[in-house]
Amino acid sequence: MIIATAGHVDHGKTTLIKALTGKDTDQLAEEKRRGLTIDLGFAWLHDKQAGALCFVDVPGHVKFIRTMLAGLAGAHAALLVVAADEGPMPQTREHLALLDLLAIDRGIIVISAADRASPQQLDDCLGAIRSLITDSSLAGSPVVVTDAVSGLGMGELQTCIRELALTNPARATEGSPRFLIDRRFTVPGAGCVVTGTLMNGRLNSKEPVALQLAATEGQLRLRSIQIDGEPATEIVGGQRGALNLTGDINEAHPQRGDWLLATDKVQTSQRLDVQLRMLPDQNVHRGTLQILSGATAVSGRLVWLEESSGLAQLLLDKPAHSIVGDTVIVREPAANITLAGGRVLDPQGRQRGRSKPGSIARLRALTGIRSAADALSIELQHQAEIELPKFAQRWNLSEAQCNKLLAGSDVVKLGDMVLSQNRWQKSQLLLLEFLTKAHASQPEQLGTHQQSVLRAAIPELSPATGLALIKQLLNDGQLRRHGSILALPDHQPQLPVEDQKYWPQIRDIISKAGLRPPIVGELGDQLGLQRDEMLEIMQRLQTWGYVLPVAPNRFYLPEQLDDLAAVAQQLCHNSSDGGFLAAEYRDLSGIGRNLTIKVLEYLDRAGVTYYRDERRYLQAAWREEAGPGKC
Repeated sequence: MIIATAGHVDHGKTTLIKALTGKDTDQLAEEKRRGLTIDLGFAWLHDKQAGALCFVDVPGHVKFIRTMLAGLAGAHAALLVVAADEGPMPQTREHLALLDLLAIDRGIIVISAADRASPQQLDDCLGAIRSLITDSSLAGSPVVVTDAVSGLGMGELQTCIRELALTNPARATEGSPRFLIDRRFTVPGAGCVVTGTLMNGRLNSKEPVALQLAATEGQLRLRSIQIDGEPATEIVGGQRGALNLTGDINEAHPQRGDWLLATDKVQTSQRLDVQLRMLPDQNVHRGTLQILSGATAVSGRLVWLEESSGLAQLLLDKPAHSIVGDTVIVREPAANITLAGGRVLDPQGRQRGRSKPGSIARLRALTGIRSAADALSIELQHQAEIELPKFAQRWNLSEAQCNKLLAGSDVVKLGDMVLSQNRWQKSQLLLLEFLTKAHASQPEQLGTHQQSVLRAAIPELSPATGLALIKQLLNDGQLRRHGSILALPDHQPQLPVEDQKYWPQIRDIISKAGLRPPIVGELGDQLGLQRDEMLEIMQRLQTWGYVLPVAPNRFYLPEQLDDLAAVAQQLCHNSSDGGFLAAEYRDLSGIGRNLTIKVLEYLDRAGVTYYRDERRYLQAAWREEAGPGKC
């Protein structure tokens, strides 16, 4: 269990910890010279019943609030120390407010230096502190009067600490490891050592795992672990320890405030959606603020989304790491005062549409959520689908946790996307209803291009999900497909009489020509028609979905789009980077240079491929559609 001190400067926090543990946490020469805690201090107490207790001694001076907050980052509970002869002072009130904002609701009120106070001063102090904590997170906490020098009340304090530890809720050890660094130093013969708290997951020195700092690129390796100066093979969520690291280390990093994470779970953002609570008589201005989360401090701005409910977005000047539930403190750096604090609702805040009613309703619904299962349900109520990897990052879920979460939910998983069963069924109905209306309004059409169907009927779904939905309807026999043209099974297109006599011949000629159909003039010669007359017929057939205008004078049948795409898929499958050149497509297809350019431009427009750096790559939906031997 980790217990942090809190309280005004010179109220005896360091003396109290020394009396409890026998260790002087003031180690710096400047601290000893001034009799003032400047940096964080740590001391351990081993209790036969409660186990290992780690005390974090934090500075009480107003100048060191950021350091004090770093000490509270991993704490399970707090000792709020108040000198009997002075009573609550400015930093007593600010530290109590910070405990409140950080939701640290387990602690003990320690009245220190009782030997310096008269009976009246002690009564006044007790009355003032009980009044002060009434509406705070420490309301109802035990109050113990002590004198660390004579030992008065120390036995009672130890009993209270033991009870606090024995009832301490265990932190979850599932999820990816997140180690918050609060100190770094060099040990001769070992190299870089960092200390801090493992906030989530577990780390084992015997099980190689690639680690990375959230603030930098490059990989680190865990060489060894120590807990309270003793070697350990494993550290789990909620424990403090020292890690010996090797790898990509430099003078700037690691440092206090850095997060050490598994490389596949590194997530940073410059937009945090939060719920804040303002301190009394404080207001947020439009200028630069200091945002503190964990032991990290970043400058940034605050934008209210719904001030009445405390919903806001923090715009950070540089990316920072956080997950849902992490606490944040907002301070005014110039005046060195705390303005507000709260909890992260979404560490990947939206840039567009953040103030729309739907976005705010989603955040409002997430304010009371504490479990990923409940959050998944809320997200799927407010969004058509969610991207599972990003959801897992927001909640720091492992793959096993994600699988367990989905197994207990009424959802459909398609690749990385997840949507509710209800949304899946509703989307199928919307698509079928759209085609029913399209057939009724334009009976001469063969059908509707699938991209047009997806955009019009289910625009809120991703293309990959839309294609999966279409595939399911095709398999169920509820749809019929002509290449990229979709129609209902019972739809019978009704071509105008003047085109009915030509269409079977046109279809037969284009089909037999393979990937190089005749140009309009050549097609007209075979049918005995002038080029302009032939072009008018082809343009009408194009409008109704019977042919695809790959080039101004060359048309393909809808089903031939799959054949054109198959060439691109094969090239991607055989490519080291998943891309191909136009010349490679020309050689494999055998359709010639000029037509290759037109075909590739059409495939780009049709959403099959995209162009980048002289090469073309398959869109995600077509990568997933590829069968065996294809990309």
